[in-house]
Amino acid sequence: MDTIASQIRYRASIHPGRAAVIDHDGSTTTYAQLERRGDELAYALLARGLRHGDRVAAWLADGPEYVALYVACAFAGFVVVPVHARYTASEAHHLIEDSCARALVFDATVADRVSELDETTVALALLGPELEAVASAAPLPAPAPDDLFVLGYTSGTTGRPKGAMLTHRSVTAIARLNAISYRLPVGSIAAMTGSMSFVAVVPAHVFSHFQVGGTVVFLGKWDVDSLSHAIARTKATFTYVPTPLLQEFTQSVAKYPDRWRTVLTVLHSASKADPDKLRAFAEASGNRLVEGWGMTENSGGLAAVTVPADIDRGDFGTVGRAAVETAIRLAGDLPHDGETVGELLIRSPALASGYWNRPEDTASSFRNGWYHSGDLGSIDPGGHVRIAERRTDLIVSGGMNVYPSEVERVIAADRRVAACAVVGVPHERWGQTVAAAVVCVPGATLGEQDVIDHCRRHLAGYKKPTKVVFLDALPTTPSLKVSRAAVRDLIAGAARKP
Repeated sequence: MDTIASQIRYRASIHPGRAAVIDHDGSTTTYAQLERRGDELAYALLARGLRHGDRVAAWLADGPEYVALYVACAFAGFVVVPVHARYTASEAHHLIEDSCARALVFDATVADRVSELDETTVALALLGPELEAVASAAPLPAPAPDDLFVLGYTSGTTGRPKGAMLTHRSVTAIARLNAISYRLPVGSIAAMTGSMSFVAVVPAHVFSHFQVGGTVVFLGKWDVDSLSHAIARTKATFTYVPTPLLQEFTQSVAKYPDRWRTVLTVLHSASKADPDKLRAFAEASGNRLVEGWGMTENSGGLAAVTVPADIDRGDFGTVGRAAVETAIRLAGDLPHDGETVGELLIRSPALASGYWNRPEDTASSFRNGWYHSGDLGSIDPGGHVRIAERRTDLIVSGGMNVYPSEVERVIAADRRVAACAVVGVPHERWGQTVAAAVVCVPGATLGEQDVIDHCRRHLAGYKKPTKVVFLDALPTTPSLKVSRAAVRDLIAGAARKP
């Protein structure tokens, strides 16, 4: 079963009445119903003139219909282009135009923004709010394993998003590998805290649960308290904790342990978290915590992952070791001594085949079967990976390397600081200099010189910020990562003010 289509049809044949998707209103879609709806949508798209390999932009709210659209594309060989639910019309336009999408499937939640799209530059079949079913007895043109399945656009933290080309084979691989990394039991039930707007969610979370004949529960609008009630009600075994809510998750697990009793795995991934917060969560939840390192280019799945022993021994600085069927090494064959920092390279069956219509970027990042991640880190003799920084975020000031995360940790240690981000900005003499954006705790008083003096006490002089700006909130990408590009723009704008 080397395509998602074959996996869905297999599940529908052996577990036709098992719940594949439960919506936030409690309505259930079985595997047999999901297969049938996938066929109907596939025929509906074919009836509108789409053909194998055509790109279908998907701008929808989470729910069974969105899952069914993925299944339809898997059945008919269309290519899904997920458009984030929070995107503006301008941001959506870039993905639609760049992918050369022939259709946009949308729903009422984004209809107002769809109406703003420039029809003179985007030739689309606009299909929504609901795509009517079309039945046919003709067999669907089944895709080959190496056909393109998903164009997963990167989050654009450092520039314009580009489309990672995920094949049926790579998406199927990450469903298999993540099911192992997440320690999913047969019939696992996922309480979905992540949105399908995030490229990783469907390959890495939804399809990994279908891999084990499991069920995906969509929560609708949720908070940590309503999540805990949903877990108790559905007997969920898996959920995901985003970094900003880690402390609230910890408090909920400690206060209501019975609600969380069925949960076997809580995944934390995406943006880096304070090791002390991870430790506090592990103390409350035991070794349910799974920490990992992944990216869109690995079909949204984990390249490295922790195991219970990592949590038991209190090692919260590692993202674990290479996942099953995956290899990780340092560029230039640098030693795996736990101290030497270099660019991390990945080999995995889940890797993207390259970037859509970007041959130079593809040649730069995908070489001889290895993906050059752009992340800097170290690997110890036991294979444990530690992430130091994004290579693109590294600041080189006067020939000296400055890791933004190191400076951020020092600034964040000041109790008056709620959040901060450190970037490099141009400097006439040193090439780059360190600048910081800081969000203060409500009611706290903090000045630029306070931050600089605090850093001077704890860091070498070349690492301290020379410019500090204060913001109400840090700018983020739709995937809730801090947008360093936007931080640089804000700092540059502040510098231009008289």
